[in-house]
Order: sequence, then C-alpha cells, then structure tokens
Amino acid sequence: MKITGLLVALASSLLIAHSANAQVSYTATDISGSTWEYNYTITNNLGVNLTEFTTFFTQGLYTNLDVLSAPSNWEGGGGALAIDPDPSIPADGFFDAEASDAGLAPGASQSGFSVEFTYLGTGTPGAQLFNFVDSSSFATLEAGNTTLSSGSVSVPEIDPASWTAAMTLLLGTLALLRGRKTARGARG
Repeated sequence: MKITGLLVALASSLLIAHSANAQVSYTATDISGSTWEYNYTITNNLGVNLTEFTTFFTQGLYTNLDVLSAPSNWEGGGGALAIDPDPSIPADGFFDAEASDAGLAPGASQSGFSVEFTYLGTGTPGAQLFNFVDSSSFATLEAGNTTLSSGSVSVPEIDPASWTAAMTLLLGTLALLRGRKTARGARG
C-alpha cells in the first residue's frame, strides 16, 4: 500500500506541475480546401506579466501565413506578425504578438489571436511549439506545445519526452523497491 500511495503522489505532482505552466490553447478551423485558421487563447500561469508570445509553423507543413486578428493592446508594441517558413535557410515560420502595454497579468487569459494559413499536411493541423518571451530582454520565459481547445475547456497534451521520463522514473522506483523487498526476504 505504501508503494501505491507513493506512485499516486508522484503521478499527481507530475500532472500538477504540467498544468501550472503558461498555456496557449487553439482551435483549428477549415476555411476551404487547404486553407485553415488557428485561433489562440493564451493563459498566464507564470509569476510575471506576459508581454510577448510566438507560435511556430513547421517548415514543409505550413505556408502563406497571414495575421487575421490580435487584441488591440497586442497590435501596438511590436505588433502582431506572421512570417512564412523558409526552406532556403531552413527555418520554421512563426506568428509573434507583442503587447503594447504591461501585457497579460499572472492568472489572466487573453483570446482574439488569429492566423490564416495553407496547410500542406494531411488531416487536421495539430499542436505547435510556442514560446513566451520577455519582450525587453528577449529571454524565453516558458516553452511548450499548444493544446487543443474544446469549447472553453483546454485539453492538455503531455509531450512524449515527459511521459518517457515519468515512466522511466516509475519503473526504476518499482525495481528499486522490489529489490529491497527481495533482499529483506532473503535475510529473514
């Protein structure tokens, strides 16, 4: 029973740590054919105001990026811009928005960011890499993957590396505990 309690506590702490991070949730809308639109909502669960964020568009999957909208307080500063992926460098494309005011306060959310693009992949466009940036120092405050919105509820995705690390830790802990139990049984 002690092992089960330890494992439940470990798994819970991993999920809580993941959900405490800043988030970018999205919806993907098929406009027509290969033309799609992403709508983003950002949530600031960091301890500082959020003043800039960037989402990345993988080279070979996206082209013809166009900013459709951004909240008025995010259009002023550096504005909102979209740059197509460039295979000659090579580099992914990106959408970047910078606040013209103090930005998004901790605990707050902001929607109204929208980008239209041509999707070159099959099926529905999926999650993207994002960065939250301190616009004065250009330091990355948080990085992660966007999460698919389901109405107003975000469905978090945990990246494969996090799951692999958690499973490795879990299996290592179980092996260690089993080894101790076997050693105690052999002595007694």
